[in-house]
Amino acid sequence: MKEFTNEELTKILANKVRELRVAKEKAEELNTRLQDSMAELEEAQDEMAKQRDHLQDNMSKLEETQQELAKQRDDLQVEIMRKTQEVLRSERLSAIGNLSARIAHDLRNPLSVIQSTSQMLKLKLEQNLDEKSLEQWARLDRAVYRMSHQLEDVMDYVRMSPLKKKDYSLCVILQDVVERIVAPEAATICLPQNDRSIFCDPEKLEIVFVNLLMNAIQALESKVGTVSVGIFDDPEDPGNVLVKISDTGAGIPDVIKEKIFEPLFTTKQVGTGLGLSSCKNIIEQHGGTISVSSMVGKGTTFTLKIPKKSEWDSLSKDDVIQTRQ
Repeated sequence: MKEFTNEELTKILANKVRELRVAKEKAEELNTRLQDSMAELEEAQDEMAKQRDHLQDNMSKLEETQQELAKQRDDLQVEIMRKTQEVLRSERLSAIGNLSARIAHDLRNPLSVIQSTSQMLKLKLEQNLDEKSLEQWARLDRAVYRMSHQLEDVMDYVRMSPLKKKDYSLCVILQDVVERIVAPEAATICLPQNDRSIFCDPEKLEIVFVNLLMNAIQALESKVGTVSVGIFDDPEDPGNVLVKISDTGAGIPDVIKEKIFEPLFTTKQVGTGLGLSSCKNIIEQHGGTISVSSMVGKGTTFTLKIPKKSEWDSLSKDDVIQTRQ
C-alpha cells in the first residue's frame, strides 16, 4: 500500500474539499432552481384555478342568461298570443257592436210605438179591465221596459261619444238616478249625506250609476236588503274621489268576479252583458278606475275612483308656464 506524505494528503484533501464545495454549490443552485420551479408551478396552478373559477362563473352567467332569454322568449310568445287574441276579440266585438248598433237603432222606434200605444190603450180601457187583464198589461209594460233597457245597454256600449264635462254634484246625479229607477219595497237605497263636486259628464255618470244600482237591487233577489252609496276622499290621492256602491246580496264568486267587466259576459237569464263593460269604459274615459270586492253570502261593493278636477286644473304653475312656452 502506497504511503502518502503529509503534503500529498493535504493536497488530496484540499481537492476533495473543493470538489465537495463545487458539488454543494451545484446542489444549492439546483435546489434554488427547483424552488423557483416549484414557485412558478404554484403560481401556474393558482392562475389555472383562477381561470377555472372565472370559467365556471362565466358558465353560470351563460346558463342564467340562457334561462333569462328562454323566459323572455316564453313571456314574449305569451304576450304575442294575448295581443293577438285581443286584436281578434276587438275586431269581433267591433263587428258585433256595429251590427248590434244597427239592430238596436232599428228596434228603438217600433218599441217606442209599442210602448206609447200600450200606455194610450191602457188609459182608455183601464176602467173596463179586470184584475187578470191588468196583470197581463203590467207584464207587457215590464217586458217593454226590459227590452228598452237592453237596447240602451247596447247603445251606451257602442257609442263612445266625447265627454261633455262640467263641474257637477255627485249627490244631484245620484238623486236623479234614484228617481229614474224602480226599486222593490224590500230594497232600501241609502244615499250619502255628504257631497263632492267633480269635473265630469253627468249624463255618462248617470249611465254608470243606473247600471250599478240596478245590479245591486237585482243582487238582493227580491229579499229584504240594503243598497248603500258612499262618497269618500281618496286616502292615497286627494285629487280623486271614491264612490262605493254596496249591497247585502248573495255576492259574486271569485271565478265570475274576474270576468264581470268583459263585454257580453253575463250570468243573468235576461241581459246583454254590456252594462258593466260600459261602466268601465265611461269611468276610464274620465281618467278613473272601477273595481269590485265581494264575499259570497255577504254582498258586493263596487268602488269608483274618479278625478275631482280637469286635467288642466291638475297641472302645476310650472307645468302651465312650460306648456305655454
